[in-house]
Amino acid sequence: MGLGVLAAIATIPFEIYASIGFGAFTVFLAVMFRDPKRTIGKGIVAPADGTIREVDPSKGLVSTYLGLRNVHVTRAPIPGVVEKAEIIKGRHKPAFAKTSTGNQRFEILVRTEIGQIRAVEMVGAIARRIVPYIEEGQSLAKGEKLSLIRFGSRVDLFLPVGSVRIMVKKGQKVRAGLTQIAEVPDGRLE
Repeated sequence: MGLGVLAAIATIPFEIYASIGFGAFTVFLAVMFRDPKRTIGKGIVAPADGTIREVDPSKGLVSTYLGLRNVHVTRAPIPGVVEKAEIIKGRHKPAFAKTSTGNQRFEILVRTEIGQIRAVEMVGAIARRIVPYIEEGQSLAKGEKLSLIRFGSRVDLFLPVGSVRIMVKKGQKVRAGLTQIAEVPDGRLE
């Protein structure tokens, strides 16, 4: 840059920079906390938007990492009744790290027609809070909203081993309530 350009930039009032910064932050928050309408998919659907970070059929595990640009409203992957919905205090390590198992989390147990499923929603280094939308004893429809996780995070879903066939792969992009992540071999839940 030439000295003339730098001199011109230096004459711009601070209020202009502050307005641009505030506007950018407002747009960031609007994108972060959006809650788009979803057409609910077939079978067992993803509980969160993001990237599949781990799949372990021997544990029935499908783990999804939510980046800052993903929708942070989580959804029920299958219909059922909430048996447990508990916030557990903990650390705030990066959600994608293996050391994040002790992070603050929202643990959900749901009784379904194929057995009990467990969802563990974990906050990350930036995420500090999960806002639950459900309570114990509540009946859930597939795709119904479970919570809002503020900023980057992760959702580990544990499905009944032997009752389902996991259909997603590590690195795959998924959308909550829409992307089918597993199927029940006998065709239920279509």
